[in-house]
Amino acid sequence: MNSKSLHICETAMMMAFVFVVTRFIQIPIPFGYFNIGNCVILLFCILIPSPYGIIGSSVGSAFADLMSYPIYTLPTLLIKAAMPIVFYFIAGKINNKKFGYLIGVAVSTLIPLFGYTITGGIIYGSLITGLAQFPGLLLEYAANLLIFGVLYRPVLNAAGKYREMSI
Repeated sequence: MNSKSLHICETAMMMAFVFVVTRFIQIPIPFGYFNIGNCVILLFCILIPSPYGIIGSSVGSAFADLMSYPIYTLPTLLIKAAMPIVFYFIAGKINNKKFGYLIGVAVSTLIPLFGYTITGGIIYGSLITGLAQFPGLLLEYAANLLIFGVLYRPVLNAAGKYREMSI
């Protein structure tokens, strides 16, 4: 199997996994839901290269919103595409891989935090209404950072073993 075919398969798995985690593991917050989809997206982004991680994250997340909160489908597609773009950019600019990943995650997950706050204000016609979801999104931001910090090393180790087997 060539690397392009492998990345396409990985992208499809990413889309499906992001969809399932985002769609079925939800905690309601005002005007939406809290989930760990951002952590899953960024864990996949350390495993597969751009543009595959961008496609997998944005499409998987958009399908989850299509099934849960359809009004957010297009904003989610854009927000969840921007998030890995920023992650890949930052992680690629910092020489220390561990530090690059952590800074990339911390900065890139600010995009959904502010993106959904602004989107909520636009959709519901009031910045105050958009701000009502900010505390829940802030908690989601912190939880996704924490979970990523715990899981990224085991994921990297497993990915290394997977790559060795596929060669």
